[in-house]
Amino acid sequence: MSDARTQAKDQLSALIQRVMADGKIEPHEREEMQAFYRQALLTVGDVKDVLGQYLRAVQDDVLADGKVTDEERARCRAVVSELRLPPGLIPDSFKAIIA
Repeated sequence: MSDARTQAKDQLSALIQRVMADGKIEPHEREEMQAFYRQALLTVGDVKDVLGQYLRAVQDDVLADGKVTDEERARCRAVVSELRLPPGLIPDSFKAIIA
């Protein structure tokens, strides 16, 4: 993978973490994400990889203490809805949290 793609993946990861920090993507944040995607620096596979890493990080955080609270479940649902993730991109282990 080229340095430019690696750098773009890191930038997308940081962008996702920042816009999801409060659990809601504001309109200006959504536009910022769309502008990033329009640059077409990453393949669909790259974007899926970054989103998958983010989901795993959220899941690891939620499951760290072995219990899933209602607040944590709501956080996971917000991730799916705010990032507009298609069901096929959500791992079964993450789906189990939001079920």
